[in-house]
Amino acid sequence: MGILSWLFPTEQDRLVRARALMAKGRHADARAALLHSKLPEAEELYEQCSAVLDAKERTAQKKALAAQGFHGWKIQVSTKNARRRAELEALVAAELEKAGVDLALPELDEKAAKTALARAERRVRGGGGGAVRVELVPMVDEARLKASR
Repeated sequence: MGILSWLFPTEQDRLVRARALMAKGRHADARAALLHSKLPEAEELYEQCSAVLDAKERTAQKKALAAQGFHGWKIQVSTKNARRRAELEALVAAELEKAGVDLALPELDEKAAKTALARAERRVRGGGGGAVRVELVPMVDEARLKASR
């Protein structure tokens, strides 16, 4: 790579450089290198970099929240039969996951959560489940929560 191609990279040079940076785990730098490229392949690589960076950010946020005392949301189903409760909790968890609701973060997408809970409730009624109440309850460590304030 000559000095002119380093100073004035072509679209292909940017793609090659971005792939090399991604291979080294430097996704933020790779995304910055792809920022002004107009190739369709560059857009795909940009999205891949963004997804990796978002996942890292969520992981760091979850660790910080756990250190402060928040351990996510728990699905509670009101039924006396333990086996049925476990089945319903798994069904609700699957519906929430399909809707993209992350129970490990304190801020829930309320619209998606309500839609998923309603869909799960319809499936329960369709299966002859009777009257069952489902709620999401935060799991917090009160001692840690008070200490972090």
